[in-house]
Amino acid sequence: MRFLQSPETFTVEELPLFKTSGRGDHCYVTLRRRGISTPYLLKELCRILKLKETEIGCAGNKDRDAVTVQTLSFPAVLRGQIEPAAASLGAEILSLDLHEHKLRTGKLAGNRFTAKVSLDDPSELDILRKAVGEVASRGMANAFGPQRFGDGDAVEKGRLLFLGLRPYGAFRRARFAISVFQSAVFNQVLAMRQERGFFPGPLPGDLMKKHDTGGEFVAPDDDDNTLWRVEAMEISPTGPMPGRKMPWPEGRALDLELEALASRGLSQMAVSASKVPGARRFLRVPTGPIEVRGEDGFAVLSFALPPGSYATVLLAELGVEVVPPSKQPGGGS
Repeated sequence: MRFLQSPETFTVEELPLFKTSGRGDHCYVTLRRRGISTPYLLKELCRILKLKETEIGCAGNKDRDAVTVQTLSFPAVLRGQIEPAAASLGAEILSLDLHEHKLRTGKLAGNRFTAKVSLDDPSELDILRKAVGEVASRGMANAFGPQRFGDGDAVEKGRLLFLGLRPYGAFRRARFAISVFQSAVFNQVLAMRQERGFFPGPLPGDLMKKHDTGGEFVAPDDDDNTLWRVEAMEISPTGPMPGRKMPWPEGRALDLELEALASRGLSQMAVSASKVPGARRFLRVPTGPIEVRGEDGFAVLSFALPPGSYATVLLAELGVEVVPPSKQPGGGS
């Protein structure tokens, strides 16, 4: 089973967190586009509309190699200029509406995906359906996908920015570089837990998070109720997105995170002194229903994931070989 990501095999649609009000100083624009990344789209819209990058609101980045539906916000005074600007970039406007506030990063309910997976044999469809049931029952490891990390220098650039050893430069690009470094630390902690048999947990001292309310608490040692709640997918352990405001776990969970940070030249004190806010992220997330249907030598999967969770990570957990565009014939090095 292989997933060759392209606009022909992959669609992504943002799920809005709230409805627009129909009034206000910000114009919310929902666009459909093909083969255009969010950073490129924002850069070109800023150029065409003569905006600063901070004037466009965006809930999150979307893949280039896909058909994507995404909402952006603009100053409402530009309402008449947005459609021709988007059309010049090959983006289709699906809706426009006004709202009181600019769209902020992370302000979406999730993303809905459709992925077309090629099958080597019809029997793989049943294998895939079985894997879907297993992952749906235990949750998905919430790793950041490879596309998060860009070129080989991205993590080190972010580390230097995180430590204040490199000037910030362009705000959005600096913020993204730092988030790449944070993502690498998170993935390292997650991988360490998986390799050592500590996934999904809980570990003594884990900082747990409730899936329904987002409430956080430190897991007591040897607590059967906490274990039951983890198995019931009511709560899950969290991992670090390092920064000064990030709550810390305790006990063995803290020791493991400090080990990962030390391997990158950071201490708990250095993280707490950083200018970066930081946060906790679920180490695993529920997938919700995953629909699988056969279609002429392919399996077509439809599913929704929480904000920041990666469809390619889920596919890999299902036993699908994920072939990024750069590794496909004609995709470059």
